[in-house]
This record gives sequence, structure tokens and C-alpha cells, in this order.
Amino acid sequence: MTTRRTLLGTLIAACLLHVWAYFAPQTWYETFPGIGRGWLLRLGPYSEHLVTDMAALYMAMLVVTIAAWRFADDDRYVRTVGGAWLAFNCFHLLYHLRHLSMYSPGERVAIVGLLSALTVISAVLLIPSPRVHRKPLELS
Repeated sequence: MTTRRTLLGTLIAACLLHVWAYFAPQTWYETFPGIGRGWLLRLGPYSEHLVTDMAALYMAMLVVTIAAWRFADDDRYVRTVGGAWLAFNCFHLLYHLRHLSMYSPGERVAIVGLLSALTVISAVLLIPSPRVHRKPLELS
């Protein structure tokens, strides 16, 4: 059950922000994270191609995460998806750690906290699920 909850949290995070980015890339770029902060404007010029490609990649990860949720009893699949998310989230976090100077102290805490949490959640998916031993059904 914990595996499914972790996957569900990953699904929600991937879906909410990146469907928005794909279908409204300019608005997403100008207003992300959606609380009047405009974090992305500080990182460089807008590129519709880059934003929509990034959003499409997130949606591809959404598809494999849905499959992992569906087959959450198969640790191999869940761990593979977790490894992919972990690789992405580690590199994403490292990028932002190198580019914090343009943000206020509160924004730095929010960015590092959120991206660190996503990295930890990804790592949790690498932990094998506890096996529940059930008594076999007796057919009489």
C-alpha cells in the first residue's frame, strides 16, 4: 500500500504541473510555480520548444508511473520507475542548487525543500515492498 501511495504522490506531482506546461507553455513559464513568483523567468529566455519537450518528457514519465502503480506488486517494475525518477530528480536538484543566487531566502528554502522531497520520494520507490504472506485459499 505504501508503494501505491508513493507512486500516487509522484503521479500527482508530475501531472499537475506538466500538463499545464504542455498546453499553456508561455503562461507556465511566466507564472510557475503559480503563486505569483515567476521563478522560471529568472533562468533565461522563454523557449516554447524546450518547455513543451520538458512537459512531454514528464508526461512520458507519468505513463510509466501509472503502469508501475498498476503493477505495484512487481518490485522490479516499481524500482525501475523509481530509478528513472531518482536520476531525473537528482540532476534537477543539482541544477537548482547551483542556481539559487537569483532567489530570495524563502524561495531558496522552498525550492531546495520541494526538490529534495521529490528526490527522497523517488528513492523510496527503490526500497523493496514488504511481502505479505497470506494463507492459501482452501478449496473444499
